[in-house]
Amino acid sequence: MHTSAHKSALRPRRFPLTGVLLYPLLFSLLGAFAALHAQTPPQSLEGRVVNGTTGKPVAKAQVNLVFMAQGMTPVATQSTDSEGKFRFDKVPSSGPSPALLRVDYQGATYSQPVMPQQASSNFEIQVFDSGSDRRSVAIKEHAIFLHPAGKNLLVLEQILVENRSQPAKTYVDPAGTFPFTLAAKPQEDVRVTVQGPGGMPISQAPVAKDTKNSFAISYPMRPGETQVRLEYTIEYSSPYSFSKTLDLPAEQVHVVTPGGQVQVKGDGLTALPADPQTGLIGYVVQPKGNRIRLEVSGEAPLNAAAQGGEGGEAGESGGSEEGSATLAPIPDPVSVRRWWIVAAVGLILLAGFVYHYRRD
Repeated sequence: MHTSAHKSALRPRRFPLTGVLLYPLLFSLLGAFAALHAQTPPQSLEGRVVNGTTGKPVAKAQVNLVFMAQGMTPVATQSTDSEGKFRFDKVPSSGPSPALLRVDYQGATYSQPVMPQQASSNFEIQVFDSGSDRRSVAIKEHAIFLHPAGKNLLVLEQILVENRSQPAKTYVDPAGTFPFTLAAKPQEDVRVTVQGPGGMPISQAPVAKDTKNSFAISYPMRPGETQVRLEYTIEYSSPYSFSKTLDLPAEQVHVVTPGGQVQVKGDGLTALPADPQTGLIGYVVQPKGNRIRLEVSGEAPLNAAAQGGEGGEAGESGGSEEGSATLAPIPDPVSVRRWWIVAAVGLILLAGFVYHYRRD
């Protein structure tokens, strides 16, 4: 049951969505700045590895230097000393592209980005002991964006996972750290991206489980907040009975639509004010047990951003904590290309909606 206080807490905080959309621009500007100064390559990189669980330095940890433009194969490797310190001398230039300092520790990978010209910077890479207690993670928010168009229903799910372990440990489980069930059989493979605390979105390959339309990923959940994003399309005809299982209970569940001619009905729905900037209409959902059951009707045409994509090319929508989606390469035919552009735009808008409405 949602009290008036709860509804008040879910009112939009009126932070502009432009903050979300500026992140790709900022990354582009950083790349341009780096390109201007690429003539002077870094001469050395140094730092230390610290265990965030114990607060102690990590000795004999292998630190890999990776140039992102050349893939994930290390170009150099160093081991930490008894004080957790490491140093790379005579580091070649990575050009305008950033590099990564990467450490594998107890089944999880930890990375520190290195922008060009950060020579001799004193980097600190924080790692954590690993734990397998599922109770250490909780789902703070599960938002589902439904965009019906023609015979297709685009479903975008954004899940905010919080690792609350004390002392702080990374949740690791080879059998799957995040299980999920799709609303129906997808027309194509489900696309999964994960963004850890302070990191970049990373594509994940889900593993099918025994239950129909059920999958899991084994991404290590670090202390703090991790965002999991799912993209898929299912067959649609109006009205449509939308039914979805929540494998992990969420503290808040929202359903979001483009508004306009799209209607959503069902028990346990509490309408929220439409977002004035995007027109998105959202609902607080009270699942029955672990399942959401709704009736979706109507459809929303492809928006202007998608229509404008017919003759153009698309790259990647930048990595920020607020939203991102990988769009390269974009498949043909044109109708499919437009649909995935809608997916990218939808993910950005959904991230902005969650940012507005989620409770601290």
